[in-house]
Amino acid sequence: MSKSYWKTPPRWWNWRTKAAHTGYDPFLSMGAVRPPIFACSTFATENADKLEHMFKRAYGLESPLAPDEEWPIYTRVSNPNFLMLDDRLQFFERGSENARTVYFPSGLSAIFTTVLSECNAGDVLVFGYPVYGGTDHMFRHLIPAKLGVNVIPVNATRVDEVEKVLKENAGKVKIVFIETPANPNLAMVDMEAVADLTHRLTQGIMVVDNTFMSPILQHPFEHGADIIVYSGTKSIGGHSDLISGFVIDRNVERAARINSFRVITGPTPSAFDAWLLFRSLDTLELRVMKAQENAKKVATFLSKHPKVKRVVFPELLDKKSEQWKIYKKQCDGPGSMITFDPVGGKTESYTVLDNLKVFTLAVSLGGVESLAENPWYHTHSDVTDEDKLKSGFSPETIRLSVGLEDADNLCADLDEALKRI
Repeated sequence: MSKSYWKTPPRWWNWRTKAAHTGYDPFLSMGAVRPPIFACSTFATENADKLEHMFKRAYGLESPLAPDEEWPIYTRVSNPNFLMLDDRLQFFERGSENARTVYFPSGLSAIFTTVLSECNAGDVLVFGYPVYGGTDHMFRHLIPAKLGVNVIPVNATRVDEVEKVLKENAGKVKIVFIETPANPNLAMVDMEAVADLTHRLTQGIMVVDNTFMSPILQHPFEHGADIIVYSGTKSIGGHSDLISGFVIDRNVERAARINSFRVITGPTPSAFDAWLLFRSLDTLELRVMKAQENAKKVATFLSKHPKVKRVVFPELLDKKSEQWKIYKKQCDGPGSMITFDPVGGKTESYTVLDNLKVFTLAVSLGGVESLAENPWYHTHSDVTDEDKLKSGFSPETIRLSVGLEDADNLCADLDEALKRI
């Protein structure tokens, strides 16, 4: 069911056109222009020999087929909506034409299954902080305690610190995990530098969480990443109506292994959610670019407000700084995430949050609606105060995800809330 109507697209098609036409053949579904939802648990197979080989591939015992030759067995293993979605999403990732996608029910399950697949007890996982609060908790507490993996946090914006840690653990490092821009301080990590150290000093792989920038504004494969992970809940889904995650791996065999771990451990996505995500990809670039346009206006407004003492937004970085150089090298735009510190502390931060009317007080990001939260006490509440301070955010810091509302209304909303402090 994942066969594309154009199996070999004309050479003059760019990635946008390929992404709009890949993954679904209307004539395999009675001419329906949009794909149906395959609300089905199990699928018929022509003969027993084919079913045998399908199971062997699902369990990683045989090499995977090309995407357009795959066939579903059972929805925990695969589903036509999964296959269509995986085929299409790959065209948004530039830098590796042969990458393979594995679809998960959440971003955290995508990260955990990747670690489970690639690391054994005694191996080392190095991660750059800060990262999403749930990822931080998984790395610092769950994975060391339950899998016996040695996890080492490092300030990945300091290449010398990364090099020191990798040299000290060279023979044991299996994964170097970075998130750039980082959550929530928007710190830029030099992917090329970290990838070079990872590949030169260790036998490990570099995994990049690209959720903040989406495949529209940043292309980690072009900067040395081996695996890209996403919370598909965010910009890819884009409507705050589903939970999902993705692993996109430039190594087909490794992707098949990660998928086999997903199959065996059981995190099974929804066919309906896959259908919604397939729909969302049609407008991904439009939504990301409009939200970015709004965010530029909001960030500029906040940078001039008398009751704001600091704004963090890529376009506002010091043009002479190393952070600016990294941003210009690896990002196609600033994105739609902003953090800022109002004057005062927690009380003033909460006053702003409680008086917003257009922005919704909620976590997550990348949706149609604009959201606001306090990462110190909300998304990163489990992270120690010491680590939060080292990561460059404070008890008063507010994180904004700018959506698609009118930008002037968003600025007016913030102005009214800031006037209350």
